[in-house]
Amino acid sequence: MRESWNDFRFQYGVIENRNIEFYKWNLSPSAKQTLRQKWNELYLVQETHIQNQKILEEDWESNEPQKKENEFRNTRIGFGYFTNIKDPNSPIPKQFHFQKEELKKIKSQLDQLKSDIIDKTSGHTSETIVLPDTSSPLRLVSTIQTNTNQMIQWERKFFVRMFLQNPVLLYEQAFVTLEGKEFNLTNEEILIWKGYQSKLVKELKSCILSNECQDWEELTLLLRVLYLQKSIDRKLIVFPKKNFTGFSYLEFTELPSAVINTKQNEYATLFMEKRKDFLSGYHPIQFYNWETFLSHYQSFMDGKTYTEGIEFNLVGNNPYPIDTDKTQYKKSELKVAESQNQAEIYTNKIRQLYSYNLVFQNCTNELFYYLNLMFPDGKIGGETFWDPLSNSIFGLNFIPSIAAKKLGSDNYTKEIKLYPSYRNLKRNNLKDWEEKYIIERFVPTSKIYRSNPMDHSFLFFTEESIWSRPILGFANIVYGLGYTGIGIIKSPIDKGRNFSEGTETIFYSLPELFFFNIRKGHFPLIAAEEIPKEYYHNESK
Repeated sequence: MRESWNDFRFQYGVIENRNIEFYKWNLSPSAKQTLRQKWNELYLVQETHIQNQKILEEDWESNEPQKKENEFRNTRIGFGYFTNIKDPNSPIPKQFHFQKEELKKIKSQLDQLKSDIIDKTSGHTSETIVLPDTSSPLRLVSTIQTNTNQMIQWERKFFVRMFLQNPVLLYEQAFVTLEGKEFNLTNEEILIWKGYQSKLVKELKSCILSNECQDWEELTLLLRVLYLQKSIDRKLIVFPKKNFTGFSYLEFTELPSAVINTKQNEYATLFMEKRKDFLSGYHPIQFYNWETFLSHYQSFMDGKTYTEGIEFNLVGNNPYPIDTDKTQYKKSELKVAESQNQAEIYTNKIRQLYSYNLVFQNCTNELFYYLNLMFPDGKIGGETFWDPLSNSIFGLNFIPSIAAKKLGSDNYTKEIKLYPSYRNLKRNNLKDWEEKYIIERFVPTSKIYRSNPMDHSFLFFTEESIWSRPILGFANIVYGLGYTGIGIIKSPIDKGRNFSEGTETIFYSLPELFFFNIRKGHFPLIAAEEIPKEYYHNESK
């Protein structure tokens, strides 16, 4: 996914504590537009490949449980917010108020959807999937359509049309109600939310009657109507939960009470700002930003990794099941194997296309690789914008400092701008030499840095000076060896945690013997008031 500049800078420059350098080229407006367009196309290709991989894995997983008669086989993303119990008191039918001719059109759509689902389930419409070309990262590819993916889309559309006429009760545990005076809705806010709801109803009604919206668009609009209704009824902020997905290499850690209190106060301030933004005007982006923030807030309360995206993703059963021939529904062993094979082949192709190596093929020379593919001679049209840097390992451009030096001396580089890391910003404010270069380099005496769940244990920061780096790196290695030895003894008690941290200390210290610095330290637990005012100077690019 893409991040805004502010989010990226905070993540990379504060939490990950790394300097950010900008190298500005002297480009004409048309060249800038072409460069931006090419990167957008590259992003689109990568996203399509990722989505295709998910669709193939979904098809494989959907077929595989059929041999095991898994009770969760027919669950779908998005249906986890609903029960299968009818709700005679739902305001939905009155809010949408379909006319006779409109209901007739919806019935026709339902009949067609049901027929399509039955045909797809019985295998009458099965087609061989052609995997997209992965020979070039610049080649535009189309989205894969599997039987499973198509059926899920139809089932969602079938569900929305059924719900609008015969609503079921919502699954209350799938919604978060924020209790407390600070979450009470004022009469003015309720009026605004009712206005938003009316517009959502109008949009969803148009989607249904035109039958031109995607399934996830219809379900998203419906859930927005429903959680706004809950908020209006309770005069409190209510929002749908999300399943938290995504990789996290950190185990759950209990935060100190002081940190929790600080973060709660910061979230209170953010809540005021986001709430004000949401009330500023009706727009899909406003809803997306509001829901994303609420997901972040839920992740903070639950201590989980939050998920991005517009989709409401709780999984559940379809409250309006379609009767199909379950004996026909079972896929053959050959079909299951084919589905698995396609997913594995495509996954391997994607891995080759976007292979990564920490040393020789990392995020630094990957940028040069794509630029050289898009603009082999360093020109946009007839306009030269840089002297191309090789992505070959022999050019040593995989080393950030070397690549930065070459870019800085490039004849076409117009301006260099540095955004110091959080720790460097704090150190730059220190006037005392001893404190700046001795006390703050030794972890146990540092006042800026404090241990945190993201870091292993180490003794010295080695970023400041190149020439003393091997000496301090050696000290870090010796410390890591001792930590590892203690970890072996404590393994039965801490399940190898200290041993693992010790090996990480050694791993990140080894490059320091050869004058390279990788470890910067992380700052995930700082408070907003700890960020120096210099951080906000020229904040936007």
